Amino acid sequence: MPPSSLRVAFFGSDAFSVASLRRLFELKRSHPNLISQLDVYTRSIKPTGRNLKQYVDLPIGLFAAEKNLPVYRVDSGSEILASAKPRKYDLAVAVSYGKLIPGKFLQSLRYGGLNVHPSILPKFSGSSPIQHALMNDCKTTGVTIQTLHPTKFDHGDIICQSGPIEVSENDNFISLQTTLSQVGADLLAGVISAGTYVDPKPLESPETYSLAPKLTPSMSEIVWEHMTSRQIRRLNDALGPLHSHKYVDILKKKNAVQGYYKVILDGIEELENCSQLESKAPGDFALSGDKLIVRTCDSFVTVRKLKFQYCGLENAPEFMRSLPKRSGETPHQFVRAQS
Repeated sequence: MPPSSLRVAFFGSDAFSVASLRRLFELKRSHPNLISQLDVYTRSIKPTGRNLKQYVDLPIGLFAAEKNLPVYRVDSGSEILASAKPRKYDLAVAVSYGKLIPGKFLQSLRYGGLNVHPSILPKFSGSSPIQHALMNDCKTTGVTIQTLHPTKFDHGDIICQSGPIEVSENDNFISLQTTLSQVGADLLAGVISAGTYVDPKPLESPETYSLAPKLTPSMSEIVWEHMTSRQIRRLNDALGPLHSHKYVDILKKKNAVQGYYKVILDGIEELENCSQLESKAPGDFALSGDKLIVRTCDSFVTVRKLKFQYCGLENAPEFMRSLPKRSGETPHQFVRAQS
């Protein structure tokens, strides 16, 4: 029999963690003898937007408020210890919280902690496993339930793992996150309902270790001469809008303006053939109907939406109409800023 009257401290932040919290909330409501207390710990609300005047709560905070769950704001290990340790919880659950749960706090818990991780660990250990699964064009991925390690991320004991989850051709970060969040929520509920976290028997994973490091802005830059069309498409699926640069050589108010201006590209799809650009270099582009076609190192991609530096988002025809005024008679080519 699983333990009863569990006092659970849930640590989360994003939409992926909401699915697990929702499942625990439903479990608490349907099995009140199993979970007696469910408190939510998340980060402080930070100002965002232009001039940092907008305050928008994290998805986990919004969900907790909707369900009238207690919410505590903690941004560091010391704040976790000060706020959570005195409340004497039995179990911690951390899902996309983004901070290491202190070992001292885990040691104070009767059953330690659990984590829901969206990959088949130890593959794609780290902060961005969903994005890296897409960037690496994986055909399948999965979810792992592991114990929380007191000093390292993703070094706990594996308690259970899902079977292979297909990464479909049409998946992007949002759709794949939604699928994996539901799988992870069900796995977590199963572990808690069965009580397998009490005396966990570590499982051997079929995967080998790889790292899914934190995302950086430089990862979203397209390197046309080295990236295939498939790589660029999957990068767009994983990270959303990508960027490149366009060389500018114009006169503005009688002053020479020269340099590389950033261009945001979104809605990217693969294209096998384009006679118009067949003999061109990677990064060269041309308009075809309502899409921009760009040469890659192996074939072509189409782009639906673009944003020239200091300008608004446009469709491809609008972008091309404004290009001579913005960049002058320079070649129709995207490049890296340092080239």
